[in-house]
Amino acid sequence: MTVDPFGEFADWCRAARSRETVEADAVAVASADADGRPSVRMVLMRAFDERGFVFYTNLGSRKCHDFTE
Repeated sequence: MTVDPFGEFADWCRAARSRETVEADAVAVASADADGRPSVRMVLMRAFDERGFVFYTNLGSRKCHDFTE
């Protein structure tokens, strides 16, 4: 175990990917709209490093709109 949060997350990802899981890269992302209403959805995380997380989404979706407000 490491005290580096990204190193710890990398360990978790390796462990999840080594198991027979349906989609080890599926993560929940939560946001709130301009009125403060929360929303959570599943996305596919494709990469991460000390700058943050990369995931794919539809640019016309509500979740993308929530992130750009």
